[in-house]
Amino acid sequence: MDRSEYRIAGAGGQGVVTAGRILAEAAILSGAEAIHNQVYGPQSRGGASRSDVVIATERIGYPLAEEIDLLVALSGEACSRYHPELADRSRLVVDSRCVPTDLRTSDRPYPIVDTARSVSGGQLVSGVVALGVLQALTGVVEAATLCRAVADRVPTRHCEMNLEALEAGMRLVAGDER
Repeated sequence: MDRSEYRIAGAGGQGVVTAGRILAEAAILSGAEAIHNQVYGPQSRGGASRSDVVIATERIGYPLAEEIDLLVALSGEACSRYHPELADRSRLVVDSRCVPTDLRTSDRPYPIVDTARSVSGGQLVSGVVALGVLQALTGVVEAATLCRAVADRVPTRHCEMNLEALEAGMRLVAGDER
């Protein structure tokens, strides 16, 4: 059975939980099995927040992430907290504002939060920008399927902005906005 595990972590208000739900829904739309787990602090804005998504080709027997394949860290606190838990084979995607001093050469920072601010004026769509980066790096789900999941999950009045954020994240990996 193929199983992959993804963690998106940051601060409350960055759309981390929504991003995890969207990724899980896109995986299910693609015909895979997926489970989403979330952890967030008591504050609705600013507290620590994370989403774990487990995606597999067969039924998932254990629903929690055991060995993260890719961590997207959108805040310094998230990076400090979860970076040490990564295995040697794990990949780290970190926002360029919170690059750890021991960043491996195989890991790469991206201006995820700054990109979200340029798209929306705030950081709420940071999680969706992160999804674009994740998709472009891993291809875990097709871009069109991820777009559909974004459109299905976000409020109609924010759909265009979120789809723009997703595309901007994908372009970060392609190098169009570096």
